[in-house]
Amino acid sequence: MASELLKGFRMLDLADEKAALCGKIFADMGADVIKVEPPRGCSTRTIAPFLEDLPGPDRSLYAIAYHAGKKSVTANLESAAGREIVAALAAKSDFIVESYDPGFLDSIGLGYDTLAKNNPRLIYTSVMPFGDTGPARNYKWADIITWAAGGAMYMMGEEGKPPLQMSLPQAGLHAGGEASVASMLAHHARQRDGIGQRIVVNMQACIVWTLMNEQAMPILHGDHIQRTGVYTGSKDTRRKMVYRCKDGHISTLIAGGSLGGASTKALVTWMNEKGFAAPWMIEKDWTTWVPGMFMALTERDRFEISDLEDRIQKFFLTMTKKEIYDGTLKRRILLAPVATVADIAADLQLAAREYFVEVEHDTLGRRMTMPGAFAKLSRTPIGAPRRSPKIGEHNHEIYGGLLGLSDARIDELKASDAI
Repeated sequence: MASELLKGFRMLDLADEKAALCGKIFADMGADVIKVEPPRGCSTRTIAPFLEDLPGPDRSLYAIAYHAGKKSVTANLESAAGREIVAALAAKSDFIVESYDPGFLDSIGLGYDTLAKNNPRLIYTSVMPFGDTGPARNYKWADIITWAAGGAMYMMGEEGKPPLQMSLPQAGLHAGGEASVASMLAHHARQRDGIGQRIVVNMQACIVWTLMNEQAMPILHGDHIQRTGVYTGSKDTRRKMVYRCKDGHISTLIAGGSLGGASTKALVTWMNEKGFAAPWMIEKDWTTWVPGMFMALTERDRFEISDLEDRIQKFFLTMTKKEIYDGTLKRRILLAPVATVADIAADLQLAAREYFVEVEHDTLGRRMTMPGAFAKLSRTPIGAPRRSPKIGEHNHEIYGGLLGLSDARIDELKASDAI
């Protein structure tokens, strides 16, 4: 079953790992997404890990995941004929997403201003490491650079030690997600006025947006959050957020008032049933306990938080992640296990929603378990993903069927390395 959300719309995907997710989301929504890659394949096909640790353009797990549902054509942008092919595709497309260096596509006649003359409805989304204006516009990109420049790495790691790198490269996933949202916002406007737009997504800004309350700390509280490992908050408001348990870690936060008072009370009640709570914890009205994340703590607050955190840690060490999580669901406690990949694969909630689906991958001669629909929609359900394409697998379908080129002309372009 194919998705109906964007059925009839076409996107050209000229993006590498800085925005591969954008095209994937559009493919999930039913758009005809044409992955335009160099004759030898997109750089995303070289990203490890590889299926069964055997490198190959069809075996990169990154490409298998983020090009699922797309079609692949090849085009050499260093060739005039290759550029003409892409321009012809753009004239018949509704969306473009690209992640080339600022100004590159403009310099070869494939920028927005040029393509929009022939296709005023075109929505042209560019993902760039530091945007297209300002002193950093031409800075080079790497995942670690984006996380550092975006501010997140400043808070990753232990106090007094160097910052840590993000576990797996994912800055491009944030940027690709934002690119898809921005493209859909422009599409909403186009449905009213019929006019396309140019969109620039700044990867660094996408990471800044992930910082949540950290951005407001200096302005509102005259302080900033430090690198504190399993703790959160500034030096005057610090609370423990990650605890050990029998088989891993648990994330929870002591809070009071309307935000977290009921949750903390429920946790204390559970601890008391098992003999881990102190008398003062039972007597305290947590719904009126006001010390928040952004105000200095009194000595009494510090004692209470320290004592409760110590007892929570001892309590959690008696149980597994699953035992703790099952107990908190029954008691409506604000808490989450720190999940491993294996935990996600075995998650009962995801299983109940039938999130993971089996996809036949005939290129690899096997079925693969992959993420399914990112949303459950009643009128326009999102269908199961299709496998990722081989390099240039759809050259004849697209260039022949969409552009009307003969097989002989396609073979000629292939022989000249134009596609």
